[in-house]
Amino acid sequence: MSAAAQRFLDAEEVLDQLARRQMLIVSGKGGVGRTTIAALFGLALARRGRNVLVATVGLDDRLAWMLGQDKLAEEPTPVVRGLSIQRVVTHVCVREYGAMMIKSQRIAKAVFDNKLMRRLLNAVPGLDDYAVLGKLWHEACRARSYDTVIFDGPATGHLRYTLGVPRAILRAVPVGQLTNEAKAMRDALEDPQKVQAVLVGLPARWPLTEMAELATSLREELNISIGTTIVNGVWPGDIPQIPEPSASEDPDGAIAKMLQATNTIAAQGGRHRANVEQLLRELPKQNPPPAMVLPWAFEGLTSLPQMQAALDRFDLVGQ
Repeated sequence: MSAAAQRFLDAEEVLDQLARRQMLIVSGKGGVGRTTIAALFGLALARRGRNVLVATVGLDDRLAWMLGQDKLAEEPTPVVRGLSIQRVVTHVCVREYGAMMIKSQRIAKAVFDNKLMRRLLNAVPGLDDYAVLGKLWHEACRARSYDTVIFDGPATGHLRYTLGVPRAILRAVPVGQLTNEAKAMRDALEDPQKVQAVLVGLPARWPLTEMAELATSLREELNISIGTTIVNGVWPGDIPQIPEPSASEDPDGAIAKMLQATNTIAAQGGRHRANVEQLLRELPKQNPPPAMVLPWAFEGLTSLPQMQAALDRFDLVGQ
């Protein structure tokens, strides 16, 4: 078996392991491709026979466009067999959470859809984050509405805050129904057989350093397992550097211009691979999470066929 084939099988094994989890939380700095990775993982897990929901709080429709839909709805929408997508709206999550607490959809709708009440609730720190996280945790881990819920989560700094809200409630609120909910949520988040984080970064030095720091922080401060780290948009690393021809060999400079382009790609690919190697050294030393790369898609990832083709490009590094 070739080295490339072995890496492909290893990447498939990582996806197999993630497919066994009830909830995956995808995060990273803004602009690194969190939504793209969440959509790709949704397709990958659906291929494995899982019933998957990919949920996002994003305000645009990119998740829908990448998976062949025009609009992203506030209700789960099937896109391919085994995969649904949804925009999660915070005030709806607050209302649904309230309905679970008071055990009445009618009363919850009257109370939580009231404009004045919504203004008051918006002033409660962390309530929106708690309601969204609680909604998706409930669907994934308690109601088991889906085999796996993939949360296209908040950016790096906000993620720490969001995942820490259940712990904050347990420290601040006396024993009661809210405390019971927070404890159940915290216990699930800290169970690596149920919930894992997927961290995404670009192949530049600082984003990868921040991703490694986030991996350490989630483990040490919140006891949350990292399923994998993804370096997105890595340029090819197997293009050789070719010396430019002499003036006599290339009098009009056409070959030199072509080689300049390919040599630039080769140099950038080399830098990307070096950054990935540095990431491997910065990840937690004890039981480090697997690191995967997704090559740069020069044609873009804006349609369902392109996304499906991209599933075969994941590569495991550092093995």
